[in-house]
Amino acid sequence: MISTIALLSLSVAVVLGHPPIHANIQEEIANLVNELDSKLTSKPMLKITKALDDMSVSAGEQVTLQCEVLSTPSAVIYWERNGVRVQGDKEINVKEKMLNMGNPVVESGIVSSILSIPCAQGQDSGEYRCVAFNGHSTGKSTAKIVVEGTSTCKSLRRSAPVISLWTDSRFEMEGNSATLVCRSSEFASHSWFFEDKEITADTEDYFTQGNGDLLIKNIAWEDMGTYTCVAANQYGENKVETFLYPTKRKGN
Repeated sequence: MISTIALLSLSVAVVLGHPPIHANIQEEIANLVNELDSKLTSKPMLKITKALDDMSVSAGEQVTLQCEVLSTPSAVIYWERNGVRVQGDKEINVKEKMLNMGNPVVESGIVSSILSIPCAQGQDSGEYRCVAFNGHSTGKSTAKIVVEGTSTCKSLRRSAPVISLWTDSRFEMEGNSATLVCRSSEFASHSWFFEDKEITADTEDYFTQGNGDLLIKNIAWEDMGTYTCVAANQYGENKVETFLYPTKRKGN
């Protein structure tokens, strides 16, 4: 008999890789997540803790929009401009959920995201929205950006990468897997440090994924602390910090 995990794995692959033409992908994933999140230790919730504000800027200025979200389970954040998605995606972390399947899970924390406009121009004016999604609910924050005047922009090809989505803090039960998110809006190499010591190679318990995220398996109390993600290219680097807090397993 095919196991539940195998069936869910197959379902996830079908939904993400070959979605039905008329299906709402987000709803299909949400149905799977409801089953995968059946062992959450607290009720699902999502709250935008840093929202967007309307602003007027002069042409040529750098504009940085930031959203911050507290949620259970962990959320992803993507961005829309005038109703069209311009950054990020809706794919939640199904891989971690599969690894933790059958175990009580906390999967709570804060994620942050920025949308950067390095040199604003008139055509950048519009309605911007950050959208947070955790498989159970959606949160949105919207702002109108007005760019006034005109300006000539220098080439932006030679610039350091921008980290566009990252985990600010994460709580998870000891013995489970936890993912620390670190994604860039353009191609970059990612490296991770734990308490200023580089995680030099993928091991049984630490694995840097292709999108920059760090997957930590079988987390223990000793894994608590500050993790730093560095995104770099030939023109420079940027970094963010996140804090991982392992919680005691029930009964300990």
